[in-house]
Amino acid sequence: MPSRAEVRLLVEHTLRGVVITGLAAMLWQSLREPTHAGNESEKARGVGDLADWSTSPSVPALHVQVDSVPESRERAWLAAVAGAGTPVSWSGNVPAVLIDARPAASPTGGTRVLVAAPRGSAVILSDDVGLIDTVPTQLAGVRLALGSAAGQLSAHVGSAAASTAQRDSVTLHRILVIGGAGWESKFVAAALEEAGWKVDAVIHIAPGVDVTPGSAAVIDTSRYSAVIALDGAAGPYASRIIQFARTGGGVVLTRKAASIDALAALRAGAVGRSATTDRPNQAPGSVTLASIPFTPITSLRSDAVGLERRAGGVASAARRTGIGRVVQLGHEDTWRWRMDGAEGAARDHRLWWTEVVGSVAYAPIVPRQTTDGSSDEAPMTGLVDAIGPGMPASSIAGLTGDSSDSMSWLLVLLALGLIGEVASRRSRGVS
Repeated sequence: MPSRAEVRLLVEHTLRGVVITGLAAMLWQSLREPTHAGNESEKARGVGDLADWSTSPSVPALHVQVDSVPESRERAWLAAVAGAGTPVSWSGNVPAVLIDARPAASPTGGTRVLVAAPRGSAVILSDDVGLIDTVPTQLAGVRLALGSAAGQLSAHVGSAAASTAQRDSVTLHRILVIGGAGWESKFVAAALEEAGWKVDAVIHIAPGVDVTPGSAAVIDTSRYSAVIALDGAAGPYASRIIQFARTGGGVVLTRKAASIDALAALRAGAVGRSATTDRPNQAPGSVTLASIPFTPITSLRSDAVGLERRAGGVASAARRTGIGRVVQLGHEDTWRWRMDGAEGAARDHRLWWTEVVGSVAYAPIVPRQTTDGSSDEAPMTGLVDAIGPGMPASSIAGLTGDSSDSMSWLLVLLALGLIGEVASRRSRGVS
C-alpha cells in the first residue's frame, strides 16, 4: 500500500500533467484557428454591423445570436446576405409572438385582438396612447375585446414584440328575431336594440297569426346580418334560415329552436335532456348566467366547437354551415337573468347577447387606407421565412465566437492545476 508521501507525489505529477495538457491544448487551438478560419462562421450578438458584414470579403458564413427578433428592415438585409451566397443562421431564446386585430361586429364598433404567445407568459398590450392591459396567456395566447384603441396596437412578451394597425371596418345589417309572444322574445329584442342593433321581430301570437315586418318575407344577407330563432315559431321559416346560413348569414339557435326537425341541418349537436328538472326558485338579485338552467348539447358534430362547458355538459357550441356560422345555445329563459339579476344584470345580459350575435353576424369587411407601414404582426415568422429556423445551442459549439469560451475553460483548468501543484509542494517544504 503506497504511503501518504507517495500519494501526494502522484497527485502532484497528475496536476502537472493537467497543466502541460492544458498548455498543449491552448497551443494547438491557437495554431488551428488561422488554418481553418475559412471554414468557421462569424458569430456576433445582434445585427448592428450589417453594413460591415455585407461588404466584408472575409466572412464566409454568418451566425447571429439575437436577444430580440430583428426588425423587418434587418430581416430583409439578412435575407439579402443569404441570397447573395453567404450562409446565414441565427440562435437565441426569443418567444414567438403574433398579433391580429379585427373590427368587432358590433354597432358600437370596437376591436377584437388575438395574440399568440407561449403558454404561461404575460402579454402586455398597448396602443399609441399607452398601456391597455397585461394579460396572462392560457393555452396558446389571449383574446381581448377593446371598445376603442388609438393607432397601432402592440403586444410585448419579454424581449419579443409584435404590432399591427387597425386597417378595416365592417358593414352591419339588421337582426331578425323570431319567437313566440313572451318574455324571452321581448327582452332579447330589447337588449339588442339597446346595444345599437336595428332589429326586426317576427312574433307568433296564435296559431296561424304572426306579427311580421315586410322584410321578413325574404331572409338574405342583403337585409340581415343574423337571425335569432328562439322557439317553434321559427319552424315555418326553416328553409329560408338554412339557405341564409349557407350563403354567409349568421344564425343563433336556442334549445327550443334547435329541437325543430326542420332546423336539424344547422344544429351543432343534439338537444339533450334538461340538466335541471325543477326550475330553482332563486331570490331576486341572485340570478346570473351560470345559474340559469340549461339543456346540454350532446353528440357534437365533428365540425362543431364547444364554446361554454358546465358541469352538466356543453352549454353552447358553434359550427360553420356553408359559408355562414351557427351558434347553438342550451340556456333557457335568459330574460330571468335580466329581470332577477343583481345590479348591472341588464347591462351584462345586453353585452352577452351582443357578443353571441357578433360572433356569427354577417359583417363584410370594408378595407380602409392606412399610411403607417411599421406594422409587424408576426416578427418570428418573418425571421424564419428570411433565413430559416433557429439553431439549437449544441449546433453552434464549433463556431469561432465560441473559441473564447473554450479558451476560458482551459485557462481555469490550467490555473487550478498549477495552484494545486504549487500548494502541495509548499505544504511539504519543497520549492
